[in-house]
Amino acid sequence: LHKEYRRQRQMCIRDSSNADWPPAGCPPLAWPDLPDQAARLNWYLAAIGAYGALWEGHVNEPELTPVSEDALQALEQRLGCPLPRSLRDYHRQLGVLSLAEVLCSVGPGHTPIQPLLEAYPGIVEISDVDLILAGKLVAFGDYLGNGNLFCFHRESGAVYYFDHDTGAALTRFFDSPEEYLDTLMLLCLAEVYDDDDAAEALISQRYGEDLVRKWRY
Repeated sequence: LHKEYRRQRQMCIRDSSNADWPPAGCPPLAWPDLPDQAARLNWYLAAIGAYGALWEGHVNEPELTPVSEDALQALEQRLGCPLPRSLRDYHRQLGVLSLAEVLCSVGPGHTPIQPLLEAYPGIVEISDVDLILAGKLVAFGDYLGNGNLFCFHRESGAVYYFDHDTGAALTRFFDSPEEYLDTLMLLCLAEVYDDDDAAEALISQRYGEDLVRKWRY
């Protein structure tokens, strides 16, 4: 189902087979060397820029919308916990929501950052879900808009994948949102290069085939 969705999505975007593609400044489809946060921000900007060229003129074209400090503090007050530093910095510096997957918004909106139990109330009806763990998770990524969500743990900052379709409902994926955001940029580049297989191989090498299978299939 997930693979078919991405195939249909790819059919909607700009033709990337011309001789002038990929666009100028596009990073290679590879894990970059990121010695510091400045390098990470520059990579994010370059990946988002190339992704934006791919979706130029489309409703899904990404838009830089940095979030104010006041809005971030208001969200943290509503949640009763701080955002993990990497996720906070992302929204403060970039704020792009529409990428290879959809990120939830800081302010109220169609897909706001909110506790998992509020984002998907039906989770209490899933027989084998750990509701104590679920109560400590905050949804920050909407995946494909199908109810599967990426969440951070209020205390550890670890990222869990909530999947209401198949298998375990809650699976720990990453140690922090930073790892998720890095991987998301790689998935954006996969769309630019029209090469999901290469991106999935890179993710498998770093995080294992089980993670890719759970996430992408």
